[in-house]
Amino acid sequence: MAMGLALSPVAATTALVLLPAPRGRIKTLLFLAGWYAVLFAVMALAMVFTDAADEDDPTGTAEGIDILHLVFGILFFLLAIAAWIKRPARDREDGVPLEGEEAKPGMMARLDGLGIWACFGVGVAEAVLIIKNIPLGVSAGATLGRADLSTAGGLGTVAILTAVASLSILIPLVAVLIGGSRATGSLRQARAWIEAHMTAITLVVLIVFGTIFLGEGLNLAG
Repeated sequence: MAMGLALSPVAATTALVLLPAPRGRIKTLLFLAGWYAVLFAVMALAMVFTDAADEDDPTGTAEGIDILHLVFGILFFLLAIAAWIKRPARDREDGVPLEGEEAKPGMMARLDGLGIWACFGVGVAEAVLIIKNIPLGVSAGATLGRADLSTAGGLGTVAILTAVASLSILIPLVAVLIGGSRATGSLRQARAWIEAHMTAITLVVLIVFGTIFLGEGLNLAG
């Protein structure tokens, strides 16, 4: 689940746009902080609620999680269909752009002019609005809630999983911190590759985790 969160081409592209900008390292760090805070909160809350429910009714909690996974699986397949229908013109045989398609590069370009604290808000917004994030975060937290961990152990695990979920932002940030200006060329290449394959990455994540969710949810039938 954490790797599914990490495979976020939008978050990665945002980080790659912010890094070369003026004060780019600070902006990217605050973007990361907003992203991390939301995902940590989602996982932690799901863990706490599931742990409390599991103590009261273990069987009902297990069945509830199966139903939730089944719903998430169906949702992910519907999102995959929508992503395929709305894929960019270069990925479609007809080559006809969709309404609003040309506005995306401009939206990314406007990130250059954002203030420092606005970047924190962008991190929060993307963590919430990238639609796969909440289901994956809730599922990860619910799984931890049934793992019979102590509060400290659970929160520590959530912190580690959230760090894994933030790798798409952390990796380019660390690359710049270590490599400095020498990493600029590699970051440009990474951004171009991600933007060129954004639809494919999104579809793979949605289909793979949709299948996982459906498989876990259908355990109800057993």
